[in-house]
Amino acid sequence: MIARFALALLTAVTVGSALAHAAPERLTIVGVDARPTVEPLLEALEADMPHTQAEYSEARPSQIISRLLAGVDGAEPIDVLILPTPDLAVYLANEGSASRYPASAIKHRPREHAHWRGEVFSIGYDPAVFVVRKGAIAPIDVPRTRTGLARTLEQNRTRLLRRVGLVNIGIDNVSYAFASQEALRSPLFWRISRAVGAAQARIFDSNEELLQALSQGRVDLAYNVPLSAARKWASENPSIEIVIPEDYVLALPWTALIPEKARNRPTAGDVVDFLLSERAKSALEKVGLTRSQDLATMKNVQFIELGPELLVYLDAVKRSRFLDTWFQLVIQD
Repeated sequence: MIARFALALLTAVTVGSALAHAAPERLTIVGVDARPTVEPLLEALEADMPHTQAEYSEARPSQIISRLLAGVDGAEPIDVLILPTPDLAVYLANEGSASRYPASAIKHRPREHAHWRGEVFSIGYDPAVFVVRKGAIAPIDVPRTRTGLARTLEQNRTRLLRRVGLVNIGIDNVSYAFASQEALRSPLFWRISRAVGAAQARIFDSNEELLQALSQGRVDLAYNVPLSAARKWASENPSIEIVIPEDYVLALPWTALIPEKARNRPTAGDVVDFLLSERAKSALEKVGLTRSQDLATMKNVQFIELGPELLVYLDAVKRSRFLDTWFQLVIQD
């Protein structure tokens, strides 16, 4: 009897020791942003889930579509996908490539967390803002609304010639999302595009390049810049002034989803729960995102909602026509 007890105790100690020293569970997280952008989120996740080894990799949207729809590359299955625009996430879910998950935050606080069919989850919002180089524009001419922006551009054409910056919406997914959603909401979008073209705006490939040019004094005014990027540059460059539009603010959701072919769905679900929880709030703020309740200080926030309507401007014909019109107005040779 004593021998059996000793054997059982030894077995329990051995198993417990093995579990304590077990290798952490591997999880593959993929996004379109460079690792430094999402590093605060990854560090917070590691602290919250110490027994999970999250491996992050960056991929282009076309690569993500190939991996999830066609399976044409040899990369490991994606367990969690994080995207700074919701249209691709909705597209993947619509194609049957997202797994449904009953996230705890959705069940307990449904109004605070937007989702679509329990497959695509909004983890935070990135509003579009104006950015101005301090002292470059008279205070009375600093635009506070889109109408004011159009007037400033039209009435200061000579002064602002080659001093306005835009991101190429044919290259940058976030800028394309802001542009297409604003075009749906206001005819002022095309008036501003025409005025920007008359000012011979400088076109950049990314918001990082645009904000760098503004901080260096090569550009005085930028439009539809993600607040996350603007805050990062403003914290290091006192010459940058962020202007929150007073007519309305477009809030673009960052999204997360669990692919249908995820290798580790239970742990991926834990990651989604973490991203939606209050525990992730501080890390999301470091990334530059805000939760819906934190946008209450902004006037007339218009949330870009998750749903099939986001697929309209992903249509190849619709996208081509939209970009053709934009380029004709913005690049006036």
